[in-house]
Amino acid sequence: MLKQALFCLDVIGLIDSISYMAVSPSLIFYVLQLGGTTKDYGWIMSVFSFASFCGKPAYGAWVDKGGNKFRVPYLSSLVVSVIGALLYFLAVTVTDPRIAVGMIFVGRFLSGIGAANQALGYAYLASIVPPEMQTRTATMITVVRIVGMVVGPGINYFLDSVHGQVFGVPVGPLNSVGLLLAIGYFVAALVVYFIMPEPPEKDNTVKLPEAFDAGSSDSANFWIACLSIDILLPTFILFAANSAFQLIETALPPAASHGLRWGPSEASAVLGAVSIAIFGVMGVVMFMSTSGVSDTKLVAAGNLLFLVGGVSIYLMWTDVANAWQYILPVMISISGFPFIASPNRSNFTKAVMDRPVLESNQATMHAILSMFHSVAGFTTPGFVAAYVIRSPQQVDASADNRELTSLALYAPVLCALSLVGLYYIAWKEGKEREEVIGEGTPLVGRGSGRGSGRASRKSTAAGLNQAFRRSAVVDRRASTEIMGLAVGFDTLAEKEMKNNQLADWEELKTLFELDDSYRYEYPSPVSSPSPRTKAKA
Repeated sequence: MLKQALFCLDVIGLIDSISYMAVSPSLIFYVLQLGGTTKDYGWIMSVFSFASFCGKPAYGAWVDKGGNKFRVPYLSSLVVSVIGALLYFLAVTVTDPRIAVGMIFVGRFLSGIGAANQALGYAYLASIVPPEMQTRTATMITVVRIVGMVVGPGINYFLDSVHGQVFGVPVGPLNSVGLLLAIGYFVAALVVYFIMPEPPEKDNTVKLPEAFDAGSSDSANFWIACLSIDILLPTFILFAANSAFQLIETALPPAASHGLRWGPSEASAVLGAVSIAIFGVMGVVMFMSTSGVSDTKLVAAGNLLFLVGGVSIYLMWTDVANAWQYILPVMISISGFPFIASPNRSNFTKAVMDRPVLESNQATMHAILSMFHSVAGFTTPGFVAAYVIRSPQQVDASADNRELTSLALYAPVLCALSLVGLYYIAWKEGKEREEVIGEGTPLVGRGSGRGSGRASRKSTAAGLNQAFRRSAVVDRRASTEIMGLAVGFDTLAEKEMKNNQLADWEELKTLFELDDSYRYEYPSPVSSPSPRTKAKA
């Protein structure tokens, strides 16, 4: 069953990545061909991400209420994607520009709802793959997606030569993308229908009895804790990093089209190379993390790369530049995301674990972190298209020949603010350590918690139940996503925290007088005995 499940996830991931590589580089050309504007292009980019943002929780609730059944939600998402792709394809048949662009808009909205099934993929992975294999399996699926992105440029080169008709509908290099997507999603639907196995029905009673938990649920204290700097900063950093990436994704095709005379194929080739670079940098970051480099230093390095790359994009993207002047800043910028993704999530998790009122709401907190990542995806493209990208006429009339306005510097400014925040937290922690040492208080504890609060106490039952919830696993993976690639891994600190939670789980189970109305299982994401339960007599 596991092999069938992984095959299905691989097929869906491959088709998703090829779809991304086909649409992103060509969308601006299609919109302009049908009489739309650059602003229309920005709105269409945004609506896709917004629809995906709205669809993810809906799919999650559907699976939870449906007894952990995935095939119907998956099939529904793929059917919606097929309809969206066909609208995209058929827009060329409409003579009114407003209606034609509206069809693209609606088509991408429906495709975004369908693309939200990536959250289903994370949940399905958590349901059907043994916990100790989930990180490795997610990496394998990421590799398959990268293969799709590497193949993508070749498909775009093929589409460049497509001319003809299908059932009387004109087919050209730009609208053929929609037909390609419709066929791909249909194939994915067939794979899901005939091959995808359903996971075991979820047993919602498998948990520690929270009635014995002494954790606080004071809503006032909860919001006070949420507004602390070490909770707010990781959410801001993730928002800033994804906003910086959205600048590249939105601005590269039109800017390179004017400055380098590139079409969709060349822009697609750059994005394909970027996906390989991301995976390579991810390996470097994993090595640095396991070698003991702190999460904060890794996050700072990522922000510095985004800052340098963002400034370089503004300065080097001109209509007299060479190709390397477009490609190098992109590579520098996007190399920063793997440095930020998992280490930033690790810092966020440590900050949550330092506060009992937040520890018992871990799933909610990781949902908030993932939400800020998604918000950047649907707010930034519209801004970039309307206020950052210059029209060819504006570029030709300017003295600096730059393809982007000075508002493009928003990306490095956000990353600079992130660096200031990281420096402030490091300074504050150093000062607190000096005060503790000056008072002669020993720093006793375990794990890699940011403060000393977590080190001196055990996890609560509510906190442990939250830590191993499937929704928390899904949101943790979603917060490390870029270009449809989940570049997350467990940092050294996260592994230590998880091992501590497992130890706390076992200790709490021995302390409670187990009631026959509960059933328990070992939730270990690492090497452990096989799940065991205490069933009702």
